[in-house]
Amino acid sequence: MNFAKGADSVAMDVPVPPGKTPDLTAPVPAAAAPMDLPRLVMRGALAVVAAALVLALLLGLWRAREDMRDELAGALAQARTNALLVAAQVRSDDELVAALQAVGHDDGPRHLELRLIDATGRVRLEPPVEPPPSWPLRALVALNGVLFAPPADRTVGIVLPRPDGLPWQAQWVASHDAEQREAMAQLLDMLVLVAGCGGVMLLVMRWHLKRSFRPLAPLLSAIARVEQQDVSAVRALPAMPIRELDAIANALRHLAGALEQAEAQRRQLAAQVLTLQEDERSRLARELHDEFGQHLTALRVDAAWLQRRLADQPELAAVVAGMSGQCERIQQEVRALLTRLRPLAGAPDDEAGHDAEDVERLRSLLDNLVRAWAQSPGQTTHYRLQFDIAGLDHDARLPRELVLAVYRISQEALTNVARHARAAEATLRVHIQPVDGGGMLHWSVEDDGCGLDHPGVWQRGNGLAGIKERVWAAGGDLDCQPARPQRPASPGLRLQALLRYNTTSGS
Repeated sequence: MNFAKGADSVAMDVPVPPGKTPDLTAPVPAAAAPMDLPRLVMRGALAVVAAALVLALLLGLWRAREDMRDELAGALAQARTNALLVAAQVRSDDELVAALQAVGHDDGPRHLELRLIDATGRVRLEPPVEPPPSWPLRALVALNGVLFAPPADRTVGIVLPRPDGLPWQAQWVASHDAEQREAMAQLLDMLVLVAGCGGVMLLVMRWHLKRSFRPLAPLLSAIARVEQQDVSAVRALPAMPIRELDAIANALRHLAGALEQAEAQRRQLAAQVLTLQEDERSRLARELHDEFGQHLTALRVDAAWLQRRLADQPELAAVVAGMSGQCERIQQEVRALLTRLRPLAGAPDDEAGHDAEDVERLRSLLDNLVRAWAQSPGQTTHYRLQFDIAGLDHDARLPRELVLAVYRISQEALTNVARHARAAEATLRVHIQPVDGGGMLHWSVEDDGCGLDHPGVWQRGNGLAGIKERVWAAGGDLDCQPARPQRPASPGLRLQALLRYNTTSGS
């Protein structure tokens, strides 16, 4: 077989030639399409602003009503005070003071304070003491006093005649403190309203953003799974509530489809390359069998004839006997090499063209492989095989490609143990269990040797890299980790893979 020609045929069978980028031209939402997230956030903000305007209008109307009531009450109090002062001559001193105090305690004049001073200079009427304001109002009043100096108090005085002939003095004092406190109270109300509306707006925006970006968690998880070459999470993504996130999800689904297509093509190409390798091994095995086998048999026949003719010459007969023994050992080595090149040769299905093997066939192949390494000259590693078929009959059928793949990866793994591990023990484990429509084969090789000395071993030669490539081509993933991480001096190595297969019926 011409290997180069076979490789060319492989390239022609692959749907997408190597090196060509898969077609990713799927419909993607246009960048200029209206986005839902800004509109959603603005809609919530506009609702809060509208509610704030309505609330401000209601509070303003209520404040205007209260201001009008206070203005009218202050005007009426001013009128009653003026009336009492006009009729002061017909009232005694105590009656006048009591009447003016009653007016001041009820609803006194706004922003004006009345003080009465008798003829002796004693203050007979003081303005009522205002209760202390709350701390936010005090802070605003103090800040206003620091930033803007308050105007000086202004006083207007009149002479108040008395019945005893000694006039009193009535003083009207314009108090800026009351006006400032009232203005700061209105400012405080406005600040509270603005702060409340701003807080509500932030809460609404936060709720909208949190609800909108809640699907980011599965999106990020799906992206992380894609990095691990698992696109099932992308396929399971739900519909996104926001158009921007839905566009990202669609792009991820499209990317997952492209990755699956590319991976399927790579697996197909790898499987066909491995098939070419097996075909080349079969061709070499046939040539070795046909050429070397015939010549070695002829040499052994000639040596036997010479040995009989030289029976009376012991020295020459011994040389011929040695030649015959060497030919026999070469034949044994050739047979072992043929077995390694064509492990499935001689099976009942080999000539019939069937694509299945018995479970016992796989057990026999692996048992012979382990026994061959255990009996190798100079070998110090103890090799074991653990083969378990849970719930399967001994004549259950396995796909021929799977049997060959398990044999090859076991062969390469035990070769690596023998060459590099410096291990005392090595165990090959195969566990097969049925599942619906097929089965699962758990494969592992574990040793107690030196482990991996450098991460670059995956790229060196055809050892672990070849095992990984063959496992991947069979639809599985190779897991490599220390067998005994608690022992840094000899951590060992554990190679394991899970291979799924479909039930194959054979005759």
